[in-house]
Amino acid sequence: MAINRREFATRTAATALLALPAAGQAAAVKAPWHQRIKRVLHINFNELDPLDMDVEAYADVLAAAQAQVTFLSVTGSVSFYPSAVPDFYPAAGLNGRDLFGECVSALRKRNIRVVGRFSPDIVQLRAAQKHPDWFRRERDGTIARHGAGGGVLPPTYGETCQFTAYYDQQIPAIMRELVTRYDVDGLYTNGWPNTEVRKCWCAACQKVADADSTAYVGAYQARAIKLWNLYTGIAKTGRSDRFYTGNITGGLRGGELDLTSLTKNAEVLLCDNQNRGANLPVWDSAQQARIARDVMGQRTVLNLTGGWARGNSIWWRNATQNPAELQTRMAQTAAAGGAIHYHWLGAHQGFKEDRRWQAIGREYLAWQARNDAHFHTVRSLHKVAMIVSPLTNRVYPKPDGSEATDSVQGLYSILLEARIPFDVLTAENLTRDKLVQYSAVLLPNVAILTDAQLGMISAFVENGGSLMSSFETGLYDTKGIMRPDFALGPLLRMRRVGDRASSHEPLPGNTVPYPPTFASYHRIEATHAILKGFDDTNWLAGPNWTIPIEAGGDPILTLIDPWPIYPTEQTYSRADRTSKPAIVLRERGKSRLAHFAGDVEGSFWRTGDNDLATLVANTVRWIMRDDIGPVVDGDGLIEVFAWQTEPGYAVHLLNYTNPNALAYTVRKHYPLGPQTVRMTLPTDTRIRRARLLRSDTDLVFRQDGRRLSFTVPGLMEYEVAAFEI
Repeated sequence: MAINRREFATRTAATALLALPAAGQAAAVKAPWHQRIKRVLHINFNELDPLDMDVEAYADVLAAAQAQVTFLSVTGSVSFYPSAVPDFYPAAGLNGRDLFGECVSALRKRNIRVVGRFSPDIVQLRAAQKHPDWFRRERDGTIARHGAGGGVLPPTYGETCQFTAYYDQQIPAIMRELVTRYDVDGLYTNGWPNTEVRKCWCAACQKVADADSTAYVGAYQARAIKLWNLYTGIAKTGRSDRFYTGNITGGLRGGELDLTSLTKNAEVLLCDNQNRGANLPVWDSAQQARIARDVMGQRTVLNLTGGWARGNSIWWRNATQNPAELQTRMAQTAAAGGAIHYHWLGAHQGFKEDRRWQAIGREYLAWQARNDAHFHTVRSLHKVAMIVSPLTNRVYPKPDGSEATDSVQGLYSILLEARIPFDVLTAENLTRDKLVQYSAVLLPNVAILTDAQLGMISAFVENGGSLMSSFETGLYDTKGIMRPDFALGPLLRMRRVGDRASSHEPLPGNTVPYPPTFASYHRIEATHAILKGFDDTNWLAGPNWTIPIEAGGDPILTLIDPWPIYPTEQTYSRADRTSKPAIVLRERGKSRLAHFAGDVEGSFWRTGDNDLATLVANTVRWIMRDDIGPVVDGDGLIEVFAWQTEPGYAVHLLNYTNPNALAYTVRKHYPLGPQTVRMTLPTDTRIRRARLLRSDTDLVFRQDGRRLSFTVPGLMEYEVAAFEI
């Protein structure tokens, strides 16, 4: 049976390659093997798995899913093979068995590549007798156990410190043994480096810097980069096509480390964002893949989906997650251009106790394998770019009652509801070449922008690009200190005339400012395209927080100060009109510019108010002159990705229409009706064939020169309209 799967996989790969145009075939042939990864399936072993694990059955599951790669447990706390490295203790159930070697042999028979999976972040406490220097220490000198079963399990494991010999001697010794003995295809460290600084007060760290200082963060970053390069060098020994990658977490928020610098030399990046955590939206996986793809460019991004179940605060690591949630996460990864990385914990738990996860992953990965060529992207076809800033998330002094990511999440949601396709660009990776393809950039309270980034944005506008910004965009330097005025102020012909606190002025006769739960109102002062749909009203819901600005010309919208919400006898405006601009609108040649004085996107995210969503969406359409790129008409909340691919083009439609879209997990899919798509191709090339990949049916389309239109008859969780030229 395994042989048949191998033969099928070989035939599928050959057929996919033959289907590519000449340029696509050349790219496929020249790219290193790891740059063609689209399917990873792996199972993390536990200490008792060696007792009764059926290696052939395990390898058959991976082969049935047509996995190209698996991550195979080496770990660092225990070993799954008889190691000659001192103090690398065997797993409790190993009993001399070479489980790792058996798996490598079985996987290679099925043409599945193997990446050795390490966990250097923890080690058994018994190692402290010989190596007390390996461990991360709390302030009082005790061994840190957070993340190592601390307080729940008996004291067996402790956390390690990256500044110690455990990372530059012990782990490298195991890596060298592994590549020499088994010739694995790659190395991976789970649990390290992440993107969060793990403060330590061990002897080694005391020589580095005070763990509470900014100097420690810089030293931590430098050490992580040095170790990353060390592990890469070991991986490359004897084989230039072998890679190393580390564990990256944080999602949209990011972390304390600079991901761009950390991954500068990485060939593959693994995003460890396995499940939706507390209060994360359904598009969490797509968002992670978007950011990672921008950081990595054409290098491979593995986007992890855990087959195990998780709620907002409860984990079931050996029970299968809701199938619909797993399907939508894997679909998001595929649509965003990442590689699906599906995983499970425990062979015994996954083959004898709960086997439901297998069919879910097998169906999705095998389906992707049958259509592999259409998931190798060349470039996006979107005209709008939303800029996000991990640096802003780290150091921006956010307003009370808000989160640093509120404005990004709010704008993301607004664009989805308005069906405006867009790309996500990280400010730290912004280049002039990236900006060239877009008609507009959106800056949702990107408070921190460097001089270089500001220069690129200004040049983009001077060359005819449009821009929308909000609240405190460009108002802070890289240390989180407020600038004297908006960095983009000259471009928008506006200036700051107050600060955040003064925007909520005290009521007459009172010295206490309005609390942040009070919100301003927008007053309509003139007719304009951004006010489409606002009939029968003089005012609209306004932002939670504002920065007072001064701008020439008559304002379209003004801000009305908040007023008491109770008692009802006092619920009325103290000034029905002000001269405070709520928005600045400018036209400079071909460019259209807009700036909101308030955190409109963030206020929307915290409230769901329709006035705010409509106002922002209308403004995006105005600066785009209604040419938003691919247009998708139909009901429902969907996310759209449009790509030029190696075979031609692909339009991905993700169905987020679900009562659990903004909390918990998706439990079932709610089908949508017809979705009509209209788009303009980048070149006048003739399409010869079109298919709906999830439905596995031919697609009827109409092409008039560069104009393309078609209708997707229905949408379950996901559909891909794939076109071959």
